[in-house]
Amino acid sequence: MKENPAMKKVVNNMRPGVISLHGFLGDDKRDIEQIIEHDAAELEKLGMIPDEVADKLQEIMEKALGGLGDFISLKAGYEAKADSIRGKLPCPFSHPGLFRKTVITVRNAETGEEFLYTDLGIHLIRDHCFFQGKGSPFRIEPVKLQVFLQKV
Repeated sequence: MKENPAMKKVVNNMRPGVISLHGFLGDDKRDIEQIIEHDAAELEKLGMIPDEVADKLQEIMEKALGGLGDFISLKAGYEAKADSIRGKLPCPFSHPGLFRKTVITVRNAETGEEFLYTDLGIHLIRDHCFFQGKGSPFRIEPVKLQVFLQKV
C-alpha cells in the first residue's frame, strides 16, 4: 500500500524535537493509523467517546489552573495541578490553532500513581482520537483513563 504523503508529514511532526522535546510516539512500533484505530476501538469497548473524555480532562485542567501551581483536591482521593510554560505548540496533524504549554499532573494521593496531559493532548483526543504512542510521557491508556474518570 502506498504511503499517504499527508500522514508522512504528520509522523515527521511527531518525532522528538520537531514540535515537542519528546515527540508524541514514544517507543511505539505501530504506525499512527494503528495507534488511533486501536485506541478508538478501546474507547468504544469502554463505552466512551473522545469528546466526553476531552471535556472531562478540560474541566479538570480548568480546576487545576485555579491552584496556581499547587495541587487541588478532586474526588476519590485524587488531586491535580497545572504547570504552565511560556509558549504555544501547533497540532502535529497541521490542524489550525496553537495550544498553550500547560502540563496537568493528576495524582492518586494514596498511591502516588500519576499521569500527565496537556492542552494539546486534549485536542489530540477530541479531534484526532490520538492518545499518543506507548512510551510517550503524555500517553494515557484509555482503560486507566476510564477507571479514573469513573471516580472523579
